[in-house]
Order: sequence, then C-alpha cells, then structure tokens
Amino acid sequence: MAHFLSRLFPHSPTPAGGGGGGRQLFSDFWKMSRNNDSSSSNVAAASSSSAGIVKGSSVLEDEGAGGLVQDVADLRVKSPEEVGGQDIVVEEEEEEEEDDTLVGLGFVQPVEQAWKVSRHHFPSKVGGTPAWLDPINLPYGKQVLCGICDNPLQFLLQVYAPLEDQPEAFHRTLYVFICPNMACLQQDQHHQCKQPAEKPCRSIRVFRSQLPRNNSFYSYSPPNPDGQDSPSCDGVALCTWCGSWKGHKACAACKQTRYCSRNHQIEHWRAGHSGFCRQVQAAKSAGHPEPGSTKDVESVKVEAGELMPEDLHEPHKKNLPGIACAASDKLWPEFELVVDEEYNYEAEDNDRSNPGPQIEAGQSRAKQLLDEYERRRKAGEEFSASDLQEVQEASQEQQHWVSFQARISRAPEQVLRYCRSQDAKPLWPLLEGQPKKSTDIQPCSHCGGPRNFELQLLPQLLYFLRVKNEPSSLDWATITVFSCTASCTSGVSNGYAEEFAWVQL
Repeated sequence: MAHFLSRLFPHSPTPAGGGGGGRQLFSDFWKMSRNNDSSSSNVAAASSSSAGIVKGSSVLEDEGAGGLVQDVADLRVKSPEEVGGQDIVVEEEEEEEEDDTLVGLGFVQPVEQAWKVSRHHFPSKVGGTPAWLDPINLPYGKQVLCGICDNPLQFLLQVYAPLEDQPEAFHRTLYVFICPNMACLQQDQHHQCKQPAEKPCRSIRVFRSQLPRNNSFYSYSPPNPDGQDSPSCDGVALCTWCGSWKGHKACAACKQTRYCSRNHQIEHWRAGHSGFCRQVQAAKSAGHPEPGSTKDVESVKVEAGELMPEDLHEPHKKNLPGIACAASDKLWPEFELVVDEEYNYEAEDNDRSNPGPQIEAGQSRAKQLLDEYERRRKAGEEFSASDLQEVQEASQEQQHWVSFQARISRAPEQVLRYCRSQDAKPLWPLLEGQPKKSTDIQPCSHCGGPRNFELQLLPQLLYFLRVKNEPSSLDWATITVFSCTASCTSGVSNGYAEEFAWVQL
C-alpha cells in the first residue's frame, strides 16, 4: 500500500510516517478490497486461512415438553486454541464457504505533524474536529442534532475511502458523529430498526461526501508532501465552540464568535467567554481599536483569560489552513488512522497460550451456568423448555464471544475494521442485537438502492478516546456502518449524503 498521493501520481513522493510494521496511511487498500474477487491467489489464500468456521450443534430436540439435552460437554465453551482463527458460531445445516474477503484493520497513532490532518490532505482521523471534504455545503438543521436530547452531535472519526472505479467519487470520505450521552445511545438501539416513516430518533449519524478529481475546492494536482500549501478556497465559518458544524449564529455582544446552536453558545459563555465579551464592550466604549481588529482581539483574550485552542489548547495548529480549531475542552483527543491488512496477522503467529482476561471471563461465565445445569441434571431435577433454552443460548452466546475475542486478539489494538466487498459482513461481538431481517438495514435514502456493510468501530476505540470506565460513560460492543452500494449522488441536496449506522451494545 502507498499513500493516496501515489495513487494519483505514481511518481510523486509519499509522505513518511505511516505507523509501525506494515501499517500505512489509508490508501490503495480500498481498491484491493473492492477488487477482492479478482485479487491474486496468494492474497485470497492468506485471507481465507484466517477465516475458518466453527460448526455449532443443535442442543434442543423437540421431544415432549421438557425436551432432551445433549451431554454438557457438547455445550462447553471451546478454548482459544480451538476457536482462534475461526469465525463466529453458525448453526446452519449446510457448510458455509470460507470468508476470503480482504479486511483492513484501522489503528490510531499520534498526530506528529498537524498539517497532515488538514482537509486538503484528505486525512483519516479520530477525534478533534472534522476535516470537511466539502467545506461549504455542510450538514445542517436536525442532521447535526441528537434525535434524543437535541444537543449537537460530537465528531468521532472520519475515513478517507475513495472509489477508483467511480470518477465522481475520486475523493470520498465517511464521517461518524455520535452523542456522548450513553443514555441517548441506549435509546438509539431501540430506534435503529424503525423505518423512515416511523421517524426514528438516532444518536449516531454517518455522512458521506465525495468529489470528482476536478472540483472547485481542491487542486487537480496532489498537495505538497511537506505541508507548505493551502486549500484552493476557504470553508464556511464554523462553530467557535465545537469546530464541527456551521456557525450560523454570531455572538450579539462581541461579534467575534459564531455558534452552531444556542447550546454551544451557553457552554462557551460558561467556560469564560462572558469575560471576553465584557472586555470587548469596555474597549469599544473607551474608544480602543474596533472589535474585530487583530490587536483588539488578541489583547482582550489575554486580559479576559479566555481559553481558546489557537492560543493555548492546540498551539501547533495555530493559523494552519484547512484545520478548524475549537474552544471546547470536551472534544476527544485527536489521532491519525492508519491501516493494515488482517491477513498480516496470521493466527499461528500469535501466542495463544495466554487467552487473555476477556476470553477467560467468557469461559468462566458459561462454565458456571453449565456446571449448575450438570449438577441439577445429576440430582434428577426436571427442566422446563425455558430452562433448556437458557442453557443453549448461554452456551451459544459465550462461544460466539470467545470466537470474536480470538479473532480480535490477533491485533488487539485495532479500533476499526473495513471492507467494501459486496460479500463483506461485520464481525459481530454478540448474537443478541444483530439485524434480524434485511429490512432492518434501510435502503439508501437518496437513490433507494441497497446499502452494504463498509466499516465497523470496535470498543477498543473508547480506550484511546480516554472514555472513563463508569456506568454512565459512553460504551458499545460495535458500531457498524452500511453505505449506499452505488455510492450515489442522485437526490443529495447538499454536499453530504446520510448513511446508516447499526449499534450493538
């Protein structure tokens, strides 16, 4: 893989700093993923070797009200040595084909050079503020608000995923926003399977933006690899507090700050902007330089002690073109996203002698339940159908969880999985909470066509975001993103099409 600049111009220099091992900036992997069916045999072999199938056995037989149960040994949770390198438990009678789709694993790394996350360098990144591909026609209205609490959504991450076979998607980026309130995410789970006519309330939103190579925002040529360049045009004024959404409201007192919502204006006021406003008004009354001049704004901010990121929080970003700053100290820390192919993490290369605390915990929970079942069975106790069903489901759920952990443990620092193959499927951590039917994944709201899985976020991301381990803190098992199969532009009223996210808690 190489940086996307090499895709545009094969002889152009590629920026350094792609992470350890085979990890590189997001780039030609997307082409490999889309063309997986025609990829070389060695890639398919390497990928398929890491995707076996665990066959599950039927536990219950319909014979009388109580039912018959197989020996408890058939229900035990298999060890990581048995499960590692294998896919999730299935119960189908027919043998499933091995999954040979090429999966990209996303990892985070610190932002060593701030210009790399500017929008005209088309970054993939986590946290901070979004680098909008289309800097003018941003999402607006209810699109930017949590459907549960009506607060503006917070930027989570973006992935640069161009489509080489679609000229109109020469540049293409997916953006994920989420409400940081866990209570909203819990309600979101109840709304995600509702149809549009039912007006579901979502706390997660995904936006897709794409541009042809020849566009009004960026040069036809690639950006300089040393960061000594600027975007072709400025973007709209953004909210001073969050640095994410369009700042369509100006502070009536100082006229220096802009906000996407009254909520963020209030938060900024409480964080110290009130002192800034008073100083500006006093300076104006005393006949000092007009508010808005560089000298006035800088001096007043110092006197008022206002905490602005361009001055204190993120001095390395000050005055960098194409990078939005934010006054809020509640944004998630910023990282670059780098990618590597999953088949580089062969199961046999991992030391599975130590299964890890999560896998051991899964085994322990299931073992306790099954031991209790075996004790009661030997004591001659009778079981109802619901008792047996509980044993079966517990065994399947724990086996499923151990399989998921074994697959993830090949590269435990991965925070994202990506595959835009037509046959790609998410790696579900849990049996419960998956889409039950095809209509659960809504068709494209713009062209009406189907959506396919494209990427999923893993709970490891929460660690890097420094989310506290508290009951009220944000948490998820996985967030999966399904995008328009055609990556359409028809019916898109502004620069951003909304895609569909499914959350499993």
